[in-house]
Amino acid sequence: MVMMRPSSGIELYKQRLEALKAGLIHTQLPPDSFQSVWEGSMGHPTYEQWKILLEREAKAIAAVQGKDCLSVMLGDSLCLWFPVDLLPPGQLWLNQGIYGDNTAGILKRLSALADNRIHDVYLMVGINDIRQGRSDATIINNLRHIVGRIRMHHICAKVFILSILPTRLAALPNTRIRQINSKIEGLARQDGAIYLDLNTPFTDAADMLREDFTDDGVHVNFAAYQLWQQVMEQTTSRLALQRDDRYQNWLRESHRFSFNGKHYVWMPYQVRPGETLEEISLKTLGKSDVHHYDLIAIKNDINYQVLPHNETIYIPREIA
Repeated sequence: MVMMRPSSGIELYKQRLEALKAGLIHTQLPPDSFQSVWEGSMGHPTYEQWKILLEREAKAIAAVQGKDCLSVMLGDSLCLWFPVDLLPPGQLWLNQGIYGDNTAGILKRLSALADNRIHDVYLMVGINDIRQGRSDATIINNLRHIVGRIRMHHICAKVFILSILPTRLAALPNTRIRQINSKIEGLARQDGAIYLDLNTPFTDAADMLREDFTDDGVHVNFAAYQLWQQVMEQTTSRLALQRDDRYQNWLRESHRFSFNGKHYVWMPYQVRPGETLEEISLKTLGKSDVHHYDLIAIKNDINYQVLPHNETIYIPREIA
């Protein structure tokens, strides 16, 4: 049975408002929470209504956060619609996405997070700036101020800047988006942030947003958010285990390696149709979590569990 979840802005708004009234945190609730309140609702919440709601949620979490680590999704509607059941577990989450928001809008509302103890910020913004005619320089300058403000007020927070996604709209070509993404990546490198490339795995052979990931050419569906989640988990895993560029280059060139006290050699293997990295990892390394399957992904330069079916890759075999 498919779980019901809000499918319009007013439904999501009413669900989150009801959670606040009940003294609950929206990101910790099932997607169908308070269905009787929001299902079939009509209307369109304004930007100011969303802004006030998000400020109230930030204050509510600040009041109960204690020593828990807080991760924040900050951005436009692409962040807003990130499914609560796909948020990585083991941490407290706050979603600060708003329909139609841009870099200038986010810069103005960062004060809402002043009382929160933030561990991570995932920033996704820029597509509305392009739509509204802002120059690359303006977008990058605003992003630099956003990162600077976050780092000033939340000294220990890691800032992840996500690439702008491709679209299927002729007015928003991926050539322009990639150009800005290249500058965003440079900004992240210069300002101590971490760049996450979602554009590449979301782009099809025609250099547009994958057709199976969208209904309107801009916003993305649950399958796309699943890939987004995998990118986040893979990136945070590599940071936690110190699998930086130097380690990745070494692993790609290695013939053998050690992990968790065990020793392995790399052996060629032909991928079967439908086989996943998780399945191969479980068979060869004994576990299927991201810390394990990412070793195979790095060795074969495979992005986010997408396997080249019927092609040969290298997989680990344990040795004495």
